[in-house]
Amino acid sequence: MTSDCLPLSLPQGLDRQRLDGWRHQLFDLGEGEEQGYHRAGRPAGKWAPLDAMTLRGRPGASSVWYRAEFAHPGWAERTLLRFDGAFTAANVWLNGKLLGSHYGSPGHFGFDISSYLETKNVVAVCVQALDGAGQLPPPLADLNDEEGRWWPLGLVGRAWLEQVGSVVIESVDVTWRLLSGTAEANLRTVVHNLDARDMDVVVGWQLIAPDTDTAQVRWRRTAHLRGGQSLTLETSVGVDRPQLWWPWTLGEQKLYDLMTQVEIGGRRTTVTGRQVGIREIDLDPAPGGMSWTINGRRHFPRGAVLPPLPPGHSGDPIGAWRLAGLDLAVSRAQLPSERTAASADAAGVLLVVDPPVFVPGQGDERAHRDHLKEAVSLVASHASAAVLLERFGLGLPEGLPSAAGADQPYSLTGIDRAAVEAVRRAKFDPQTALVLRALPDLDEAGGALAATAALLEWHELIDRDALKLRFHVINDDIAVSGRAVLRWRLRALESSSWLPFLRDRGGDLAVAIPAPEREPNIYEEEVTLPRGRGQMMVEVGLEQHGELLSFLEYELDLD
Repeated sequence: MTSDCLPLSLPQGLDRQRLDGWRHQLFDLGEGEEQGYHRAGRPAGKWAPLDAMTLRGRPGASSVWYRAEFAHPGWAERTLLRFDGAFTAANVWLNGKLLGSHYGSPGHFGFDISSYLETKNVVAVCVQALDGAGQLPPPLADLNDEEGRWWPLGLVGRAWLEQVGSVVIESVDVTWRLLSGTAEANLRTVVHNLDARDMDVVVGWQLIAPDTDTAQVRWRRTAHLRGGQSLTLETSVGVDRPQLWWPWTLGEQKLYDLMTQVEIGGRRTTVTGRQVGIREIDLDPAPGGMSWTINGRRHFPRGAVLPPLPPGHSGDPIGAWRLAGLDLAVSRAQLPSERTAASADAAGVLLVVDPPVFVPGQGDERAHRDHLKEAVSLVASHASAAVLLERFGLGLPEGLPSAAGADQPYSLTGIDRAAVEAVRRAKFDPQTALVLRALPDLDEAGGALAATAALLEWHELIDRDALKLRFHVINDDIAVSGRAVLRWRLRALESSSWLPFLRDRGGDLAVAIPAPEREPNIYEEEVTLPRGRGQMMVEVGLEQHGELLSFLEYELDLD
């Protein structure tokens, strides 16, 4: 299926209304149109309200119909019907008129419904998501719950009515180049003339600095659009004394507001905005992977492969990444949504996009490539978009950090606790990353994955009844430095005759916190213990100025 809609990547308009009151009905593939579910009249069947727009498709339930009613918004200008997304193929009707279709997720899309609006209106949407070979991205192909296999199905996010004039903004993409004391922004803006008449327009941009309401830079450009034409405008502008965006392990996440508007005859026809971060990422081949330089500073990112991200899921895995002490997330064989990229921007987590591979004989390769290009463009301008592995010649704009598939800047290790700690200690092995099949269990970890932490290695001494404890103090947070207190305690897990011997066993060590990108500071303690000790628990905490930076419990079996 091809898309015949407006690719509206950004919310926009002189006014917006959220379209609510949706009801739905699940069906086998192909049902519904014969029953008139797309028409304005009351359809047959049981139509249930929605708890969430995105549903769980299953064998025998791979198609869903949505319906909603709304009154004419009363705008004199044009009206767009805009969807945040759909998984996977959507057909949209208004008052029985087929508006068009869209294939793929993520991807915002919409329609100019000005000519079809009535006093009272009914919008109907049929969304299909098949589970056949090659239909689902690999991370979403093996989802299970108590009822069995499932996959995402239906509308994603919200639907909107947007008031616009004759010209709309399809997309605004930006890349950056850092110079001495300034930053150069290169913008690629696509405007679309909805009218059949030729239009002379003025496109204007404002860049508003973080924590202010005043534009630091303003610039404008005139253009002539033929009837129905989409026109790409490429412009450049310099920004003095730029406030840079950094991964959270190196600095702050300064985000600018980039506002774009279109005027016709001195009147605004539409306006939109997005957040951007000024940063420059250089990637160079290195033995075993890639060498990273961010804003001119050498960086060793530490990351993991994202777990499955079903469309419509309300969780925030990127927030857990930062709590876990990681600053790189790999979206492997799945396309992250714009919401995921925005979360990575705010958290200071680098986002690697590794698109799913097309399998010959399983679908339309051209449609697959078009969908990838649309989906990747949604996240490509985000500050967190660290590298886009370009396997398919997607024609991405110049200036975006990208690498070939053979230059993947990460490798894979296990998912158990020992592997987690090994990665946290491997300060000079920047190619190592984790595969996390689910979000980190931070309660169970007890802070073991904090940005600044004390980790433990131990072994028994063979020449005497004693235990050697070796503590590793690690730090990936540029804001943390100086001295700290490492507190360790031993306690028995089972009752034994030597339990009183262990009472109050432990100690406090004055330690130094290393700078980021430095090797861990190592401290050792020897503990004398009797034979037949059984199971013990070692508690390890790291405190600074009364604040607990990390806490970890280790279970030792010393039989």
